[in-house]
Amino acid sequence: MILEINDDNNKNINFSNFSSELTNYLEKTEATFSVDRFEENFAVCENIKTGEITNIPIEVLPDNIEEGSILKFKNGIYVIDIEATQMRKQEIKTLVNNLFKRKN
Repeated sequence: MILEINDDNNKNINFSNFSSELTNYLEKTEATFSVDRFEENFAVCENIKTGEITNIPIEVLPDNIEEGSILKFKNGIYVIDIEATQMRKQEIKTLVNNLFKRKN
């Protein structure tokens, strides 16, 4: 779909990419990451929605960040999603327990 807007001077402005650009912007401004590991001064994080790996400078992250933490990036800051982090840790614990369970 092409969106055209006329300004006061009757010039047509084509916004054919506006929707996709806006979607991309919003995804970047409100993203959820899982902290995989730390390398030098960066946290290596996976975008949970896209699977994209991103290196985030440690100095912009909360002090109590650790491997496995779930981060939300919203309004220009990173915060730990405590509930999601606890759920993810429990899921991993359950998977490991099931993996090492012996079947009789």
